[in-house]
Amino acid sequence: MGNIDFDPKKAAHYDDLARKAVFGYEQLFKMLIALLVEKQNESANVLVVGCGTGMELTTFGNHMPNWQMTGVDPSEEMIKISKTKVDDLELSERIKVLKGFVEDLPEEEKYDSATLIFVLRFISEEEQKLSLLKNIAMRLRSGAKLAIVDQYGDPRLDNFQFMSKAWRNFMKLSGLSSELAIQIAIQAAEQSFFTETEIQKLLYEAGFTKANRFYNSFIHGGWIVQKK
Repeated sequence: MGNIDFDPKKAAHYDDLARKAVFGYEQLFKMLIALLVEKQNESANVLVVGCGTGMELTTFGNHMPNWQMTGVDPSEEMIKISKTKVDDLELSERIKVLKGFVEDLPEEEKYDSATLIFVLRFISEEEQKLSLLKNIAMRLRSGAKLAIVDQYGDPRLDNFQFMSKAWRNFMKLSGLSSELAIQIAIQAAEQSFFTETEIQKLLYEAGFTKANRFYNSFIHGGWIVQKK
């Protein structure tokens, strides 16, 4: 995949927008911890794909003192923000933040679990989606879990249009201006969508099984799977 980057101003305000655009944004990361582990003192080597501004990494780091983490993201601006947060919270001994893609990581290092949160929407081609999922699978131990959250649905269906409109209303109720809520919804519509059946098919083809949906909000869904 080619380089992906964010405008510095957009990157700086990403977390604030995400809180207002994604229902339960911060709680979502605690849900991930609950899904990926059984005990809080459990040691694990965790891969965070598309670590963005570091909200995921720092939430994991604060709640899971025995986790070692690697965050990877192709955006220079996002990486800068992530590193600053990790350093400010004195988590750099347990968290590595790298600019690049999953395929840049050594295959010999195996992870106990991985997350892929709001990443696939930026990849338009199904073949590239599958390639990313396969690259993640190659770096996971057998039986390891992958948690994925992204937008989904079929824009041709009436129920999707209903949920999309409700999502715009939610963003406005959360404090976004009508203009910004519409702009975010339009940008989302221009990104990649897949149905639940399609994403599960991709996950199975990539080497995962036991798909369970754990999150659903308007046009956003979350699934947890296990590497075969």
